[in-house]
Amino acid sequence: MKHGKSRKRTSLWMKQALVFSAIILCSFAGMWIMTLRAASTVRELTYDRMREQAQYYLNMLNSEVEHAMNLQIEFLNDRKLPFLMEPDSGLSPYEQRDALLSASEKMYSIVSVSDLVKDCLLYLPDSGFKINSSGVWAMGEDDFDDMAHDTEQGDASLFFDGEDFCFVRLERNSLNGNGCKFALVLIFSTSEIQERLSYLNVGTAGGNFVYHAEQNVILTSDSDQSLAAEILGKMKKEEDGMYLEVQEVSAQGEKYMLFAGGTGTLGSFIQYTEEDALLYKIHQSWSYFMVCLCVVSLMAAVFIVYTNRRIHRPMRLLTDAFRRVKEGNMDEHIKQPGKDEFAYLYDGFNDMEDELKRLIDEVYIQTNLVQKAQMKQMQAQINPHFLYNSFFTLSHRIKRGDYESAEEFARHLGKYFRYLTRNGSDYIPLEQEVEHARSYAAIQGIRFASRLTIEFQELPKAYASLMVPRLILQPLLENSFGHGLENKEENGLLCVSFAESEDEFAIIVEDNGEEAGDEDILRLQEELRKGGQQELTGLLNIHRRLQIYFGNAGVRVKRSELGGMAVILWMERKTLK
Repeated sequence: MKHGKSRKRTSLWMKQALVFSAIILCSFAGMWIMTLRAASTVRELTYDRMREQAQYYLNMLNSEVEHAMNLQIEFLNDRKLPFLMEPDSGLSPYEQRDALLSASEKMYSIVSVSDLVKDCLLYLPDSGFKINSSGVWAMGEDDFDDMAHDTEQGDASLFFDGEDFCFVRLERNSLNGNGCKFALVLIFSTSEIQERLSYLNVGTAGGNFVYHAEQNVILTSDSDQSLAAEILGKMKKEEDGMYLEVQEVSAQGEKYMLFAGGTGTLGSFIQYTEEDALLYKIHQSWSYFMVCLCVVSLMAAVFIVYTNRRIHRPMRLLTDAFRRVKEGNMDEHIKQPGKDEFAYLYDGFNDMEDELKRLIDEVYIQTNLVQKAQMKQMQAQINPHFLYNSFFTLSHRIKRGDYESAEEFARHLGKYFRYLTRNGSDYIPLEQEVEHARSYAAIQGIRFASRLTIEFQELPKAYASLMVPRLILQPLLENSFGHGLENKEENGLLCVSFAESEDEFAIIVEDNGEEAGDEDILRLQEELRKGGQQELTGLLNIHRRLQIYFGNAGVRVKRSELGGMAVILWMERKTLK
């Protein structure tokens, strides 16, 4: 009989699984976020350390190089140097020897200023002397070639001789053909630069190097020149040609974090460290967390299985029993061994089921008797005026000799009364109910042919065998004839139509009568919603019978597009039998 509206349910087992899954996912997301933040913090700290080391290294390197260059300039301002440049300076051999040794000593002091300064050479081609920090020598042919090589780039020039960086100060335009009065060469030790670079390595998987772009020289903190060259080739530059201070580069199958610390006298300083080695501890902690997460997930699964066996299954047994009761099956009791709390619930449910079945039987019998009594009353309440007027119309047509119309009228009248006197069933196919209403409408149409027109659509074949309560349509037509079209002298219109949508099937009875105002329709709608008053016995009776039989069904009223009132019998399609 009645089908209730089905609702989706989520089991306790599913809710529990969702809660545990949410906790695990939140933990995973939280750890993932913490790992990302930790990695970001490590990167920031690493770059800060690189920045500090770069600043320290460049400041130290530039300070020592510039100090050595300043001493080089001071040496060139020595008042004895011009006398050493000229072979005929007027110095005695002793004075010349003293001046040469003094120059060697000053050059030694330049070399002693910093470990970066490997040596200092002074070429005096006109006098034929070569002086360095350890002594004085007469220039040979090789010395003239070395001087020519060192001075070919000009005054105040820095170049790489294949082993070390050299900085040259010179004075050209000598009177002889050598083209140079003197050349002071300051040699910076690349081995010392590399040794200092090694002190700044960021961990065992890091390194650094100095790159001089003009000389195309790379000095690394270790012997791996190929890695530094590959990193340098992949580094990105800004629009002004300077290297980006912070960037990441992949080289030799590894990912490196880079910091370009700036440019000094001997070139650009660049530090790098292998990212995986730097974040090894973080990755290791992430692995530990994943192991713990797997253990927790396993424990959660075991707990869910345990609770499913001890709680969810007994609960499901109870909910299945409630479902059977809802469907009308009250003959099956719950049988479950055990003496726990669920056994107490099962005993209570079985007792409730027995008592509910007894009460439902009593109510059903009483309701059935009341409905039959109401049906008998409705069938007995044949309007005497309708009966008198029908026979008067039949008699009048016979007297006029309109036998064909009289025969049709008598046939419809016979169908009408035959339907009312059949009391065998309370529920009939919709096709029969519609035919009865069509007979009633035909009788009224013949009686009031001059005043109104009746439009009665064909019932869709899909709903012909649909079982419905008896006498749900004809009372609506009677209500329309007796109230909506009662005072309609001409052009009256009564329409019976059928409509179906995705969710509902509806029977619509509407007219163009002017009796029902907007306030009357609103009152009818409110009365149907609340349960109705005495004057709504017909509509309310049909409304309740549809609800009892179908569940989601009933009567609606509204303003018709024809101008009168529309009464709609609606039924939810999924509840139709």
